[in-house]
Amino acid sequence: MKNALWVIIAIILIGGGYWWYTSNDSMAPVAAVNEEAASPAPVAETPAPTTPAETPAATPMTVTVTYDGKTFTPSTLTVKTGDTVTFKDASTKNMWVASDEHPTHTEYDGTSRSTHRAAGYTGETPFDQCAPSKSDYSFTFKKAGAIEFHDHLNPGAHGTVTVQ
Repeated sequence: MKNALWVIIAIILIGGGYWWYTSNDSMAPVAAVNEEAASPAPVAETPAPTTPAETPAATPMTVTVTYDGKTFTPSTLTVKTGDTVTFKDASTKNMWVASDEHPTHTEYDGTSRSTHRAAGYTGETPFDQCAPSKSDYSFTFKKAGAIEFHDHLNPGAHGTVTVQ
């Protein structure tokens, strides 16, 4: 009986020592330091966090799409909000670039061709050249989304601008 008691005490001491050792392993021995000789460690300068207002905005880009009278090249492109797409007329005919759906041109701003071409219209600028022309047409996209477009004079010529 006396031996059994010593075995139990030994198990408790070994188990307790093991528990103490594993629970305190992050505590490494501390070397003695002469406080007068010790110098403080250099402090690394941490840059101040930037806020969106401090981050320089991306410079708006202008992307060119060429129209040959039959097709737009490229017919699909991706731009960022604020970028401008210039539709370059390389054909011998007039072009009239407009957002889908043909013939109303309502996809970009929700107004129909008859509304945004009416005298005195003061709403949002539509993605619609608004008249046949031999000149190039540029439009700055201010809304995100996939906007389909076509040549109003040749609705089979179409493409998509994805605005991010």
